[in-house]
Amino acid sequence: MSSHSQQRSSVPRARLCSLILAAALLLGACSRGPEPLAADELRIRINLLCTTCDDFVQCRASDSTAAFTLYRLREKSFWAQVATIWDYLIQSLRRKTSDRRPLTVYVDEDGQRRVLSDDGVAGVDMVSGLISVPGSLIDMRDGSWRSPQGEILGRCVTLPRRQGYAWVRELLGRPLPGAAP
Repeated sequence: MSSHSQQRSSVPRARLCSLILAAALLLGACSRGPEPLAADELRIRINLLCTTCDDFVQCRASDSTAAFTLYRLREKSFWAQVATIWDYLIQSLRRKTSDRRPLTVYVDEDGQRRVLSDDGVAGVDMVSGLISVPGSLIDMRDGSWRSPQGEILGRCVTLPRRQGYAWVRELLGRPLPGAAP
């Protein structure tokens, strides 16, 4: 091979390397988006990248000790899970700071349990630290349950998944897997 043909073949490689380097520098200079709140700042924690997790948030009105509302942020559909895989893969370029999850709302009024809604959507925003559910907001930092106008309705806590599943299965009249009949 002549030196002239070697020079021609190295020119496209040099251009390609230059383009890759320029793209990497541009992407590195870009902001990854707003910084989410640190997990240790949150009283209520939701993992945005866990698409197969159910999260249970129990809220009690300020004037009630027995009655409560249980919000179940359900696992996502198959295609939404596929989209979240992409979110996970590009975390180094763009952080995931918000999500929308299917929502079921249950109420327990003095031991009388029922499903209030099973077709809702919850919005989770890790920058503002808020979970928006139909008709109210949950502050993930301090657990306050608020109306859309900001009035305090009560307090919320995260239930361990096993406890949330047990509560729902009891409502449905089914024992937990592995539990004695």
